[in-house]
Amino acid sequence: MDTFSCLAIDMGASNIRIISGVFSSHLEFREIHRFENKMELIDGHYRWNLKSIHNGIRKGIRKALETTPGKISSIGVDSWGVDFVMLGKNGEFIEYPVAYRDGRINGMPEEWGKYMSKEETFKRTGINFYPFNSLFQFLSIKNSGIHKKAGRILFIADYINYFLSGNAVNELTLSSTTQMLNAHSFDWDKTIIKNLGIKPSLLATPVKNGVIIGDLKEEFGGAGIKVTLVPGHDSAGTLLAIPNKTNNYAFLSTGTWCVMGTESATLFDSEQALNGGITNEIAANGNFRPLKNLMGLWLIQKLRESFGGKSSFDEIEQMAANTPPSKFLIDTSDEIFYNPKDMKQAFDEHTHSKYGFSFSSEGEYYRCAYDSLAASFNQCLKEFEKLRGKKFECIHITGGGSQSKLLCRLTANTTGLAVYAGPVEGASIGNLLSQALTFKFISSIEEGKKIVRDSFEVQEYKPEG
Repeated sequence: MDTFSCLAIDMGASNIRIISGVFSSHLEFREIHRFENKMELIDGHYRWNLKSIHNGIRKGIRKALETTPGKISSIGVDSWGVDFVMLGKNGEFIEYPVAYRDGRINGMPEEWGKYMSKEETFKRTGINFYPFNSLFQFLSIKNSGIHKKAGRILFIADYINYFLSGNAVNELTLSSTTQMLNAHSFDWDKTIIKNLGIKPSLLATPVKNGVIIGDLKEEFGGAGIKVTLVPGHDSAGTLLAIPNKTNNYAFLSTGTWCVMGTESATLFDSEQALNGGITNEIAANGNFRPLKNLMGLWLIQKLRESFGGKSSFDEIEQMAANTPPSKFLIDTSDEIFYNPKDMKQAFDEHTHSKYGFSFSSEGEYYRCAYDSLAASFNQCLKEFEKLRGKKFECIHITGGGSQSKLLCRLTANTTGLAVYAGPVEGASIGNLLSQALTFKFISSIEEGKKIVRDSFEVQEYKPEG
């Protein structure tokens, strides 16, 4: 075939996008529909409103069918990790899924110590102790009885695949975010599942991307469209879209969260990696992605809310760029920034208690946020270089932060490495590339990266001074 057309549903914690991709020698990439996604306080917990998500996806697919040239062959879904949907025995969701920022996880990492040590958990799963991990979410509901109502457990992209096709599959990269998957067998860890009180039948053996799940349901229109299993975790798909010319690079996927790491054929499972917060998720090709989850653009988004939401993000960046470098940096990993009611107040409390410092202008808050993010990236980079015993040649930045000239420039200057920014929509492009690979329109990951280089602008930032 001369062209291949497909759709990506790229689900983020801030918004969800439906993307059209038409492959030839290049990739014609077009955003069809975008709608807001946010946590809502429902029944005492912060949750994801599945009915709103359903409606937005239906609308997006309808628009795509009306506007995409040629026949659409396939659709794929990627999302953030760790959050899950419990299906009842009738196949319908039992309740809106609770979001990873909800307070039910408080104290759960410590509670897990009654069942298994940190060291053993890390050796089994390769996943570090982030409080939002699925492991701790399930531990928080162990005694609630809700498991008894469930027939299947699916993670967010898994659930949307089920919504589209009617077939329930647990995808491997998404499953690897949970801290419940054994990193050696690539199946659910029986001891961990038992300790959580989960019936083994609720979780199916995870499946690697690159297979057809089923046909898109008739209710969506578009007869003959296949639902394709792509890397379910957005940051795993993003690696497919990084146009690297050297394998000795660090990736930095930027969004609400930032994810920094590298690719490896082996686990980073030493005591040093555990203590450094390194986690090992599975890559699209079945290798590992040793990485660290870092605070991201959430700081900027929530500061903007605190200041009334009137300034655009371009105006915010300009405000920060026109402000002198911050005298004091925040610790972006401090839990005070995790889900504050007022981010400005969180900045005030943190800097006052740590430095006795008070901000004097809106621009100072934003500049502090940008400078602190760049400093956290540099610290993470040095940790990885120490673990691998080798320096990186460059950094590839994807996601929303790759559009921020200030953030990219600060990252290059702080790390002393060249930064290559783009493509912006790394997860969506990786989703589309995975479908093209599955349908054999492209023959290899390397061919896909060449298409990215030929189709999208990548900006280079060299260290200054």
